[in-house]
Amino acid sequence: MLKRRFRINIYKAIDDLKHSMNILEGNVRLFHEGNASVYRVIAGQLWLLLCDGKNSLVSRVFQNVKLHPLLGYITKEEDEEWKRKFGHSIKEGLVFQMPGMVSFNGKGGSRIEVLFDEQRQPMELEEWLDQDLFNQKITIRQLIKSVRHKEAAHSNKDYDETLKFTKSIKLVSEDIHIKFIIAIGEYVLKLLKMAFRSREEGLSEYLS
Repeated sequence: MLKRRFRINIYKAIDDLKHSMNILEGNVRLFHEGNASVYRVIAGQLWLLLCDGKNSLVSRVFQNVKLHPLLGYITKEEDEEWKRKFGHSIKEGLVFQMPGMVSFNGKGGSRIEVLFDEQRQPMELEEWLDQDLFNQKITIRQLIKSVRHKEAAHSNKDYDETLKFTKSIKLVSEDIHIKFIIAIGEYVLKLLKMAFRSREEGLSEYLS
């Protein structure tokens, strides 16, 4: 009975994951066709896929989720070495950083082409989510959470500190957090497609 229940649960998770991927892919396409507001839908799907702890869809389908670090990611070991040499953390006093390679189309538009370093060793999901994105307070997890909670799932009277910060910074004419939500969504979608292509059933496969 337990084995049968497990099979039902995992097949439902796989089905939900594929539906979420379809929603993600469709809305990424709509964004690049000019419908900027769909970034809110994308943030909602990223939360469902990645951020709900053990209940996140990716964690339920793939036993050992690993994703690539941000471009320019600094490991704890690298930071400790820096402290030994210079007496302070590399990011001490950091106000703003912007990882990623940005392209411009010459018509007022921009796109984050590369956000994650696929040449480096991938990391566990929780560590990946807690990487500093714009500064030490705004991580990947915090950005997804803020957009999902404050703009997609609810309409609060005011923005939280994360969105107040990101809305003060523009990439060409758009709030910077919009571009980053899209870039994160594109990377996650690419990774999941690769995982399913390698073995369609995906029950014992790992993301790497």
